[in-house]
Amino acid sequence: MSTNYFNLTLILFASFTFFLTNCDNKSKAIDVNYLKEGVLCTETIPLDFIDESGKIVSKYIDSVKFSYLDSIAFTDNNPDRLKVYSTPAPLDFTKKIEPYSPEYYMAYTVFNIIKVIEYYNGLFDNKIDFNSQEEYKTIEVTIGDTPYLTSPKVYIFEANSNPSPSLFFHEIGHRAFWYIEEGLGIKFKGLSYIHMGLLEYFTVSLNNSPLVGEDFLPEKGMRNADWVYGYPPHDSLSLKGLLDAIAASYPQKIQNPNSNVFKFYDVNMNAYKDYLDEIDNHRGGMIITSTLWRIREQLGQEMTDGLVARTILDLNKFMDTRSEFYNAAENEKLRDKIEWYDLYYGLIQKDKDLNEGKGIEIIKNEFTRTGFLINVVKL
Repeated sequence: MSTNYFNLTLILFASFTFFLTNCDNKSKAIDVNYLKEGVLCTETIPLDFIDESGKIVSKYIDSVKFSYLDSIAFTDNNPDRLKVYSTPAPLDFTKKIEPYSPEYYMAYTVFNIIKVIEYYNGLFDNKIDFNSQEEYKTIEVTIGDTPYLTSPKVYIFEANSNPSPSLFFHEIGHRAFWYIEEGLGIKFKGLSYIHMGLLEYFTVSLNNSPLVGEDFLPEKGMRNADWVYGYPPHDSLSLKGLLDAIAASYPQKIQNPNSNVFKFYDVNMNAYKDYLDEIDNHRGGMIITSTLWRIREQLGQEMTDGLVARTILDLNKFMDTRSEFYNAAENEKLRDKIEWYDLYYGLIQKDKDLNEGKGIEIIKNEFTRTGFLINVVKL
């Protein structure tokens, strides 16, 4: 056997061993499944955030945890003080990642968190300081039966589910808009339908789909930007409408006082019994989201995303000049927070600056289609 043949054999053996090692798991990518408009889709996602020792490394995430849901409770019967009780389980990223395993859901979550943060960073010129939100740098993924209770800190998946990535786009959207309000000072004054509508616009735009909630919200509670949500809001967008949708989606669980669904329904019914006719801001925000989605369908994602982002950053300025463009009704009391006419006027002005006014007629038509009386705004 010649020396050259022997050396070539060694090289081929080493290359084959390297191939096996890297395809086994430290695989640099995995396939994940998710629903999009009723179709099961598959995406190959890179695992470049997992180092050679099996540790997740990202400047946006300090640590991760995985657990199985045991039960939920609400401290002081307050719907906003959810307590999740779960049993921790270890993660091992040094082995092959199996579909629907703890590592699979964690990788899917981390990949999308990074993706959405970088999307917002690009849109808002890094003005949103996600790393200042220390409490959200520890991420927990939990397997349980209440995925609709996911938060930017605890992501809940049903076993073997295929949640739409709109889940992550929405939750990181909350973080972005909390910072836009608290860090940048934009005067939404809480989770108003304007705040939520703008947030959810970016959810559907990044997802390139009008649907929010596939395989994590109850079917009757899903949101669809293709629908025309009229203004003023319909009764179905009330808090009662939301709770009715929860009850209708889980007819058996809602009868069991020990179920997590019943606990959620009951605490909300009691806490908001005097406010059930008020708008549910998550679904009420679709009034704005659907309007902007229709504008996007005509102007395209890049132009519309940029237009909406630039308008948001100047909303306070537009609000402060209301007296110059808004014809208030007699005895109308103007509130010191962003309203639809501030957004509408701002979009028109920004379109002039950014797009030479190419979208003005489209913006006018779609706000009118929603039901906004745009004639009260002087342009």
